[in-house]
Amino acid sequence: MPWTGRRLVALIAAVAVASLLLGIVVMQFIVSPATLAARTEAPEPGPVTAPVENKVLENTVVLRGEVGYADSVAVSIDAAGGEAKAVVTGQVPAVGAVFKAGNVALEVAGRPVIVLPGELPAYRSLSIGMRGPDVTQLKQALSALGYATGDMNTDTFDWDTATGLGALYEQLGYSAATGGEETRDMLRNAERAVRDANVSAAQAQATLDEARAAKAPNTASEQAAATAAWEAVSDAQEALGEAQAAVLPTLPAGEALFLSGLPRRVDEVSVKRGDVLSGSPMSVSGATLSITGTVSKQDADLLSDGLIAQFSAPDGTDLTAKVTSVTAPKSGSGSSENGEGGGSGGGSGDAGAARYTVELEPVDLTNEQIDELRGSNVRLRIPVASTDGEVIAVPIAALSAGSGGEDRVELLIDVRDGHNAETETIVVEAGLAADGFVEITSDDERLAPGAKVVVGR
Repeated sequence: MPWTGRRLVALIAAVAVASLLLGIVVMQFIVSPATLAARTEAPEPGPVTAPVENKVLENTVVLRGEVGYADSVAVSIDAAGGEAKAVVTGQVPAVGAVFKAGNVALEVAGRPVIVLPGELPAYRSLSIGMRGPDVTQLKQALSALGYATGDMNTDTFDWDTATGLGALYEQLGYSAATGGEETRDMLRNAERAVRDANVSAAQAQATLDEARAAKAPNTASEQAAATAAWEAVSDAQEALGEAQAAVLPTLPAGEALFLSGLPRRVDEVSVKRGDVLSGSPMSVSGATLSITGTVSKQDADLLSDGLIAQFSAPDGTDLTAKVTSVTAPKSGSGSSENGEGGGSGGGSGDAGAARYTVELEPVDLTNEQIDELRGSNVRLRIPVASTDGEVIAVPIAALSAGSGGEDRVELLIDVRDGHNAETETIVVEAGLAADGFVEITSDDERLAPGAKVVVGR
């Protein structure tokens, strides 16, 4: 049927309504350039704020450290000078044993190798009358053990030194080394010679006394005989002294093991009873576990002996260690190894800058923890300053200086519409700064946790 009359009018009306609705929808998505610019225009600038907080501030130095026993050295024993074959006959230590001054490190050919404190190795046998720095070292070692040493102001191995050495051997259950059977024969002969010389001198003196009593006209021959006899006694006594000195205790080079930094821990043993000694029989290191790391000079200036560091065991247990030394780098050295830099106390330093070595000693470790930690690398935190509990703190960026050098913050009073926010400058007293925050104190009660301070615009 053709579209005529009322049907045509209705169709036209429907099309008009649909077009109107479509136009309204499309207009929602068409924005004029002026409107677009208005919508994208930057808002009026206003203050950037941060809240006032109530928190504990702690300034820390952070570093990484290697855990191990310090100063591992291979033990060297001079057994070549002994008369007997250098067979290990006993006293073989177990790994983990700790050597202290006066201990026996090993028994070779039935003779002890005695551990003594000192930096110089035993490079010769020591006996009465000898002098040198090694004698001084021996006297100092004996004195530290409580034995007689003689005059500590001289470097001479004297009678008292020999006596103290003999007492040490006796305490260990060994006889001290002497000059051998030949020197003992010399001593017996010297003692006999003194007795004979005294008898001869007494006889010559008696003959002289009888001649004088008889008022002999000439006693020159008797006098000469008596003088010669007494001189013979003096010579015999001098020889006896030398013979006695020859049988005094000596310290063979192969029976002394001088080690610095005692006590020491046995790390490795390469001999057993019955082996012929050849090369190093064992290695030793420091007896206590230590942690070694490095820090920049800026962080090193914050550290001191006795500070306590926190670190974690491999199983996550919280552990502590005590700083035992902070050592400056040697001239011309440079390293960035093991350093992480600090907290607010300093950074990691300039790349390649010389770094300070920090030694720490772990505290109260179990044997299991020692075994787990040895050879590991741990992260340590060393608090160097801290507030006494929670304090009022703001970001360091909120702090500014007044014309008189006073510290101050800008407190947000009313944000309004941003660009004309109401603020007020308040004078404060700054305290410890750490982790990007600074402690503040003020009589203004509005500076409380939750308040806003301006940190930028």
